[in-house]
Amino acid sequence: MSIFIKPEVKKVSPSVIRRFGTSFGSHQKLWSRSETKLWTINFFFGTCVLYASRVSLPICAVAMAKEYGWTITDSGTILSCFFWGYAATQVVAGNIADHYSGERVLPFTTLVWSALTLFTPQLFDFAYWTRSLFILITIRVLTGIGQGFHLPSMASIVSRHLTASDKGRVFGICLAGSHFGSIVAGGIGSLLIDLFGWRSLFHFVGMISFIWYLFFERLTDSVLSGRRARVVFDSGGNAMQDESLIESDHFIKKKPSKGVIVATAVPWSKLFRHPSFWAASLAQYCGANAYFTMFSWLPYYFSDNFPQATAFVYNVVPSLAIVFTSLCAPYFASKLLTHGCSITFTRRFMESVSLIGMGTCLFLVSLSSRFTISLALFTLAMALRGLHHAGVSVNPHDFAPDHTGSVFGIFNAFSAITGFIGVYMAGWILHSSDNQWAYVFIFTALQCIIGAFVYGLKGTGSRII
Repeated sequence: MSIFIKPEVKKVSPSVIRRFGTSFGSHQKLWSRSETKLWTINFFFGTCVLYASRVSLPICAVAMAKEYGWTITDSGTILSCFFWGYAATQVVAGNIADHYSGERVLPFTTLVWSALTLFTPQLFDFAYWTRSLFILITIRVLTGIGQGFHLPSMASIVSRHLTASDKGRVFGICLAGSHFGSIVAGGIGSLLIDLFGWRSLFHFVGMISFIWYLFFERLTDSVLSGRRARVVFDSGGNAMQDESLIESDHFIKKKPSKGVIVATAVPWSKLFRHPSFWAASLAQYCGANAYFTMFSWLPYYFSDNFPQATAFVYNVVPSLAIVFTSLCAPYFASKLLTHGCSITFTRRFMESVSLIGMGTCLFLVSLSSRFTISLALFTLAMALRGLHHAGVSVNPHDFAPDHTGSVFGIFNAFSAITGFIGVYMAGWILHSSDNQWAYVFIFTALQCIIGAFVYGLKGTGSRII
């Protein structure tokens, strides 16, 4: 007795079945409304645990420095070396996600950085006992490499399954999970550190990362099972096919169904010759530099200048503000578009307000000597950073709808570079100036203003490649 999907079927060669799981399987139709909600929620929480892992070391850095005897320069090196691995993987991560499906890439890389997060205390203890800075750096670089695949893969998946009008909104919401992760690590982490010591935060974040990995694996398996279910077998064990699915090997390569994006070579030279790409890259760099400087050094700043302040407050309040604005920014941008504003105007407006606002706040912080004023200014700066999620952050979807993962990898590499250059430079400035925080904030603020000026002139929301 044979099993049929349609009356007319055709035998499929083994090579076609193999390709069905790769070439065709990675180019799917648009998500339905319910599927969009499911994947958006999944990616929101995935990005949440990703950033909870990333922010764990900055939150614990003060306690770890006391225990291990790190200098301010040592702390800057250890905080920044995560981004060496993170930046190095961005371009290749986007290409791999575009060509081999982000759904296949994310589970393995998530498993890697989750394990490294969970066992960070034991690995750092071993490095301390052996007096090896190299081991510390290696652990952080490997964690950066593992996490470097997450955002490009997510960008690639979202780009393949949503219309142009939905990509920016959904991707912005998914990215907002990063700031929620900072709240989770900052809020719960501060309590765990007070009650059980800094090691408990890494164990907690490592465990919730594994839980998300299991949920993502289950979701991905259900997707792949849905693909495989469309290849059926007769009673003799011969593979049969739905005539509407596959006509031949040539059909898979040359005639994808409507709405499907086929991975092709990225025209890098055309992209790199366009001034708007470099304007967006500069804005990405300047905004990320301000964000990662605050992200990595705020616990040190408040501990150094206001030692009596409650860690829970300054670890959580700024992150609460950016969660709110990063969730609202995509909807505000959509309102601008529906009221007749162009994509280019919308991107320029959102990014310029973000950069100029952050620069102004950081300059004012350099003049502040009161905890409440400093906290309010940092909170406002973080809130303004959230507008970035409707600006440059979604430009890869505008520039290269067919190569979003690859182009997002390039963009994210620019932001990751600030992670090791900007964060390390902040440590160097503090060491050289006897902890003059004003120099760090003024230097960072000037970069924000420059980025806003250039992007305001040359930024675009139009397609480049």
